Amino acid sequence: MYNHKFLKAGMVVAGEGFLGYKAWQELQRENDAVSRLDAVGQAGFRPGDPEYTDALLDVEIHKNRKINWIWWGLAAHLVSMVDAYVDAHLASFEADFGPPESAVDLGERPRLTLAFRTRF
Repeated sequence: MYNHKFLKAGMVVAGEGFLGYKAWQELQRENDAVSRLDAVGQAGFRPGDPEYTDALLDVEIHKNRKINWIWWGLAAHLVSMVDAYVDAHLASFEADFGPPESAVDLGERPRLTLAFRTRF
């Protein structure tokens, strides 16, 4: 790994794996709902019957949930890619984030200052 951030990588893999699993789970539920819809149709129920409508609604619900999980997975993957890009560019950035020079005590007593800023 380029940036040696194993915990972050593990969290990304676990998160994307979870989202992929949920999409797969909804696919299985959608397939089960399609099978129930076929069984309802073979039992003689037609569109407009409550049993047929319930089965059709179940298919649509699981299809939409599956698509939703896929979109969340794509969004998580995109955020992960952007984070990796930023990490790669900041890997060689050397900086000392110590206190600023204005915060260094030069033996002066505390004082109160007033500043006026305008923005155009």
